[in-house]
Amino acid sequence: MPKSFLFVRHAKSSWKDPSLADKDRPLNARGKRDGPFMASYCRAQGLIPDLLISSPAKRAHKTAKYFNEEFSPEKGLVIESDLYFGSESDWEHLINTLDEQVRLPAFFSHNPTITFFANRLGSVTMDNVPTCGVVHLESSAELWSQVSDKNTRLVNYYFPKLIRA
Repeated sequence: MPKSFLFVRHAKSSWKDPSLADKDRPLNARGKRDGPFMASYCRAQGLIPDLLISSPAKRAHKTAKYFNEEFSPEKGLVIESDLYFGSESDWEHLINTLDEQVRLPAFFSHNPTITFFANRLGSVTMDNVPTCGVVHLESSAELWSQVSDKNTRLVNYYFPKLIRA
């Protein structure tokens, strides 16, 4: 069975308090609106993740929590430090070491890595995955350990502004 997965960029964050460390920035009002909206939209598209893996940054984790509330995934919500500005090879390692029981994982992270890695794996060119954007990728690999840029394609992408337009 082919392997499908989602990359979700965190919802729009607040810059209201410039003294906060990058990792501690919360979502702003638009982010708090887009997070639940995109989780609901994914459900409507039949994209129901069974594992959520989030960067430890507050804005990514809060976005993942909206998806967690929508789906209550059987495998839960996991924090993974490599999704906070880890390299593409770190991300590939996360995918390649997933448990074979996982059907549809969703990774919550940041730019620029999310755009670079989605482009590399999906063999496409997106200038930018916008905040709260969801990228759906599918690999013809039979095992997570075999997923690579050689066997993965972009299925679709969903961005709040495109959907609401």
